[in-house]
Amino acid sequence: MSQWHLSELIALILAWSLQEALPGEPLQEAVRFVEFQRLRVSDAFWKPLLDRNRAVTIPHILRMCREAGIVANFERVAGLRDGDYRGLPNWDEFLYKAIEAACYGLQQRPDPALEKELDDLIAVLAKAQDADGYLRTVIQMSERGRGPANLKRWSNLSDNLELYCAGHLIEAGVAHFQVTGKRSLLDVALKNAELITRLFGPGKRVDVCGHEEIEPALVRLYEATGDARWWKLAKFFVDTRGTEAGGRRKRGEFSQDHAPLFEQTEAVGQAPRATYFYAGAADVGRLSGDSRYHTALRRLWENVVTRKLYLNGGIGSHHENEGFGPAYELPSRTAYTEICAAVSFAMWATRMFRVEPDARYFDVIERTLYNNLAAGVSLSGDRYFYACPLESDGKFTFNLGWAPANVARLPHAEASATRKEWFPCACCPPTLARYLPQVPGFTYAARGNELFVNLFIAGEAKVEVGGATWKVKQEGNYPWDGRVKLVLSIPAPVGADVRRLNSAAAGDQGLVTSAPTIWLRIPGWAQDEPVPGDLYRFANAAADAPRLTVNGQRVELRSVLTNGFARLTRAWRSGDVIQLDLPMPVRRVVAHPNVRDCVSKVAFQRGPIVYCFEGADHGGCVLDLALLPGANFNRVRHDDLLGGTWVLEGFLSRNGRAVPARAISYHLWSNRGAGEMVVWLKSGN
Repeated sequence: MSQWHLSELIALILAWSLQEALPGEPLQEAVRFVEFQRLRVSDAFWKPLLDRNRAVTIPHILRMCREAGIVANFERVAGLRDGDYRGLPNWDEFLYKAIEAACYGLQQRPDPALEKELDDLIAVLAKAQDADGYLRTVIQMSERGRGPANLKRWSNLSDNLELYCAGHLIEAGVAHFQVTGKRSLLDVALKNAELITRLFGPGKRVDVCGHEEIEPALVRLYEATGDARWWKLAKFFVDTRGTEAGGRRKRGEFSQDHAPLFEQTEAVGQAPRATYFYAGAADVGRLSGDSRYHTALRRLWENVVTRKLYLNGGIGSHHENEGFGPAYELPSRTAYTEICAAVSFAMWATRMFRVEPDARYFDVIERTLYNNLAAGVSLSGDRYFYACPLESDGKFTFNLGWAPANVARLPHAEASATRKEWFPCACCPPTLARYLPQVPGFTYAARGNELFVNLFIAGEAKVEVGGATWKVKQEGNYPWDGRVKLVLSIPAPVGADVRRLNSAAAGDQGLVTSAPTIWLRIPGWAQDEPVPGDLYRFANAAADAPRLTVNGQRVELRSVLTNGFARLTRAWRSGDVIQLDLPMPVRRVVAHPNVRDCVSKVAFQRGPIVYCFEGADHGGCVLDLALLPGANFNRVRHDDLLGGTWVLEGFLSRNGRAVPARAISYHLWSNRGAGEMVVWLKSGN
């Protein structure tokens, strides 16, 4: 026994526990989001984004996958084209994500030509796949002497990213099956997954990928097929990371492979890798019934939200590691806030909410969606951000993303101070395109007799509540206007005793134990809290409080507010109307004093929208502007500006002199070329 090292004993115990892992008792019934097929969006903010994504962005990305040579690599492996492998090692993932995005485009609107294009692409993928299920074009071409030299299968999980790309193949296969009913791509994904489960797991190879994503993908495969092997394999990968199980060597903080999840206390390393990992771990915790996962993830969530979150909802402050820096290190001009990180951050948050339905998760999701995420694509639909900073001098070429030393030989290799058509590592455009259509699906969630209203996106939805199908119509012009109206259509009155249920809604909760409940999120920004914690705060008080009515009758928010939601329990009938009025004054935001880059600076926010000042509206210069003491900004509509938008107008100081100033929504910046931009203004004297 003295010859055994402690790490080896731990590894052996871990292997035994993984081998015997079985589903536990659920922590509680999980919250279910509404399938996007059951939603119809009419929202003035999101519908144009979704329509442009379907009509412009997705076709553009598919075209770029062909022009860049990504499709050609699959054709070469399939024997349909001659030549050598072209591009970066991870190019396969871009096509998988583009196919997933296109599937959601088909869900929005049938398109026979697009469906035929997908069928043709999937046929190429199937032909390129080896008989054992292996599919990784750069390595397959290397084995044939037509690619980078000496790449061997599964020999370098840290850099070759076979499991990462497999994850995106799985997500594309599931999406294609769910939308079209066809198994062609799902069968390719399953064949690849079968290979992975033959190679990895307890009693087999014990290791993890350098870039997480296989974990949430395997859970999605389980949810599509009902085969528990897939979520158990996800659990294996989650539990192995950060350990020396099986004699493996840990890869360090960059890949969150420095300590087991349950011991991690700070978000470190590359931001998308971290948040894909956390999303998968949240799924595993929900399915396993092991509360330790959520406890660890909540600790990491609070670390990010209270120490490492940008005002635009982005994460990742360093270009060097595409990820997290130390607490409070949030530089504006060199912020990375990658679009892929915005997506995986939102993925993590929605999974946390399924286990713990607290409005704080959606307070942060909302900030990310309306600011960092929405900024990822131009108004034209075919120009993109990879990095998304909060300040620009118009010269620093921040927008390129990861690129190797020899990137100059690839197209689109120039760094830019504005949006770009494509990137050598073009992970962000298809990541954004695949996620945007999923956003409306988070508007509502249900659990038993409960309906959660999480986001304010106008449209209609069908939701299963207490075994009945409710139709919910949401009206409003959010985020520009704070009035939100919900109109219910219910097959029959819900609740046995109207008097007693309504009495319970008034505060006597002991009268009713099984009444249907609507949980309506009251945004944190409407309660004087920009984000959970003290990383940011409002400098000026709101004059009015939110107002809630049900069928015209005032509901006292303080009596029904729970976990950030208004808890409404009553006898619901068709035609019932819930109206929420959220005051939207222009608020000034200040950062925690430890955020050195924001000391003596202020930012502007109205509702969930963060504003910025762009050089195009100020003679080319905004970095010399400062806030005038006591200056007020008013909201003004400009139909001829940036496709028609609301702006803030007032006066700022330039060299001690008052000058007219205009602030635009942050997500619209850089649609007029490179130039100066600033979110955090000097506060002046």
